[in-house]
Amino acid sequence: MSSIARKLVLSVVAVVLSVLAFGTTTFAWFTITNVSEVQPFESDIVTDNGIEVSLDGSTWVTSLTTEMIDAYIAAQYPSGFVFNHVTTTTGHSNFSTLGTLGVTDDGTASVLRINLLFRSNNANAIEWTDVSLTGTTASWTSDVSFTRSSDVIGGSPVVSGGSIAVNPANAMRISVLGNHASDAVVVYELPDGDNAGAYNSALGGDGATPVDFSNLGVGDAGSYNYYFQKTGALISGTNAVVTAGTVTVINSLNTQLVLHMTEDSTYDTTYWGQISIRIWFEGWDAEAYNSLLGRMITTSFTFEGTSV
Repeated sequence: MSSIARKLVLSVVAVVLSVLAFGTTTFAWFTITNVSEVQPFESDIVTDNGIEVSLDGSTWVTSLTTEMIDAYIAAQYPSGFVFNHVTTTTGHSNFSTLGTLGVTDDGTASVLRINLLFRSNNANAIEWTDVSLTGTTASWTSDVSFTRSSDVIGGSPVVSGGSIAVNPANAMRISVLGNHASDAVVVYELPDGDNAGAYNSALGGDGATPVDFSNLGVGDAGSYNYYFQKTGALISGTNAVVTAGTVTVINSLNTQLVLHMTEDSTYDTTYWGQISIRIWFEGWDAEAYNSLLGRMITTSFTFEGTSV
């Protein structure tokens, strides 16, 4: 990578999203009637080597403050932003709310979206080079016996009144998509394994192939089986789930090219482009329990400029 390719450092640090419960619920997962709300968060977005970033296309800076991003979200969601249990086959569009009767296309699904514009006289592309997604692990006491998601083949049993560790980051997804015609969406989720004491099973998918989570009518381990044990039924469509394809590793050895910048003077520079960052609560996730409401997640990103 050349010197100009090294040094877009776009760091969104400590984006804290508070998942607050409203009202009461009687059972978990798709039947939740409350939603979660984004709280003020801390962030720093810093660029160098002649690359500038903007939230509106008119004010260009090398550093975006927490106040700027808070104001942006408030303007984009004037009625207030809330998370809900949603799903998508693409990772960037066709988000649908997931309810007891399956998915509902409403066009207003609760997905946090932040658009970032870049301009540069040097770098003509942007790579996603690092991501962090963590949450606050808590102990949850189940009111029914069920089979939890586990690294043990077949899952591990949870008795009624038994406790397991849960973490909201396990059910979250992050996608990045550039605005160039040649750009492809990249969707990230946490990999299989223990996450601060709470086991995570990566869902994955390819956006096209249906996957059967019905497991002979009782639901696969995790929230699928919990829902069945709680209600005696499964969500419509559990036997043919289609979700967006995901990656579980993004680092310096596994970078993702997310933006080919356009070469023209629209923004008074040689190259410019836009990425859309989306964050959502994936309703089909095996770790998407109601008990995650009221928890906290933190996410951070690093993007670097390059030449292609």
